[in-house]
Amino acid sequence: GWGWLAILALAGGRLALRAQSWRWCLPPGVPLDFPHAFGAFLAGDAVGSVTPLGLVASEPTKVVLTRHHLATLDSVASLTLENILYSLSVLAMLAFGLTLMLATIAVPDGVRLFAFGALAGIAVAAAMGAVALRLPLDARAHAASSLRATLVRLRDEVVRFAREHPRRLVRVFSLQLLFHVLAVIETWITLQWLLGAQSPTAAQAVIFETVNRATIVLFKFIPFRIGVDEAASGAVAPLVAVTAAAGVALAVVRKGRNLAWSAAGLLVLAAHPSRKGS
Repeated sequence: GWGWLAILALAGGRLALRAQSWRWCLPPGVPLDFPHAFGAFLAGDAVGSVTPLGLVASEPTKVVLTRHHLATLDSVASLTLENILYSLSVLAMLAFGLTLMLATIAVPDGVRLFAFGALAGIAVAAAMGAVALRLPLDARAHAASSLRATLVRLRDEVVRFAREHPRRLVRVFSLQLLFHVLAVIETWITLQWLLGAQSPTAAQAVIFETVNRATIVLFKFIPFRIGVDEAASGAVAPLVAVTAAAGVALAVVRKGRNLAWSAAGLLVLAAHPSRKGS
């Protein structure tokens, strides 16, 4: 019914937000129109989902699909910065969701200890990410040609952009947070669809999405996280007063949504000109 269309639309909107975030991570004056960015992001996300390589496959795919529009260094540096900011937004989402879970539901002692440990890890990771964007530039590396020098130049490009365009960082991070808001709304709509007369709460949607995001982070190497999503959603469902069957069904609906958008991304990849200069 209409719920499935809304779920697909919200998922597409999240992909669009990340494509626009990528565009805003490019230096001013470097052109990449939204249709090309969205198509490359869609194809890269599909490749990362259907293979066990994750980012190792998805990010090079985006670089290849935009090679006629962007210099390689601009493409790689902007994608690196976008992924750093996205990772920080994921940490913020996980911290919020875990805190809400600990504050609103009774969880076993083992789960509580794990959640506190995860919150401590999130704080450390967020601090490391913030420090990474403030590292000093290394001018000496630009005279060398080794792999290390290339990586240092890439790091310098990311750090320089972060220093010169702080407002863009705020805008991109805001889009990344909106990405998670749309994900929670999608989860709420799905639960509303599945539970029928029992209306879900915002807290239930946030907790389910927190578990989903943690599962994505931990099991990205499993294509479509087959079996893992269902097990995680089914396990957390009783903790938030939802039947395990509804939790598993939530994961299955997500799987269908992922398959639909991955198919669209693979079509974009298949239709892309393969000849240089095309």
